[in-house]
Amino acid sequence: MFHKLPALFRLYRADVLLLSFLAFFAGRFLGKDDFSLLFLVQSLFVSLFPYNFVYTLNSITDVVEDSANKPWRPLPSGVISRRDAVLWLLFLTFGSLFGTVVLFEGPEKIFVFLILVFGVFYSLPPFVRKKRGLLACFVTGSGIAYPMIVAGGKSFLPCSASLLLHVLGVTALKDLSDTEGDILAGRKNAQGLGKTCALSAFFMILSAAGFLLSPQKIAVILPLSSLIVLSTGFFFGKKFRQNIYRRIIFVTGITAVLAIAALKYRP
Repeated sequence: MFHKLPALFRLYRADVLLLSFLAFFAGRFLGKDDFSLLFLVQSLFVSLFPYNFVYTLNSITDVVEDSANKPWRPLPSGVISRRDAVLWLLFLTFGSLFGTVVLFEGPEKIFVFLILVFGVFYSLPPFVRKKRGLLACFVTGSGIAYPMIVAGGKSFLPCSASLLLHVLGVTALKDLSDTEGDILAGRKNAQGLGKTCALSAFFMILSAAGFLLSPQKIAVILPLSSLIVLSTGFFFGKKFRQNIYRRIIFVTGITAVLAIAALKYRP
């Protein structure tokens, strides 16, 4: 089983691992006066266990669409079996439950448990929110912004809300290259490239306005840099559908690190 670990980790998404870690770490790190190793451990745990559970479950239920959209992924390519994936999911489930009990206290414990609950609602019948078009985008975006809401508390609510708007703008682009498989699986997918990009830009503009009105104004570099990448890619980029989501995730990761550093160490 150990030799299959790299393939099992590929059931997860690197972009979600990065963004969920940064969101939780930012809420903890910026909301406290001193750094604690526990902040880092909690951030790593949330991104490596509960969110890994959510996206592993999604990969197991997404085999039909992945066979068309991403046939190289571990399950449709046959690198691992469904049994392997389910056993890995059970490990993540018990690891998530145990870690939540040990690492968190009070309401935060409930909030972290809710990540698992939302994951079940997103992927499993009779709920399957991922088949609900714009609602799926909102659920995905909320899930990625959720760690900052948990870690930052009330003091970071304006920043968390602005981050949510930014992530909604990013996740609106996620399925641009996945139309064939989503339709095959009965999932509603945005059909118009222009409408999808306009919706993404709309959320990012709202996000920029929210950050400017919040105490964490420097974080406006997240939506502004993404808007620049989106607009230049739309008008001048090659293979726009295939590349735009990965490029904006990359830019978001870099600007998030810069914003966290600037907010923590500003004079």
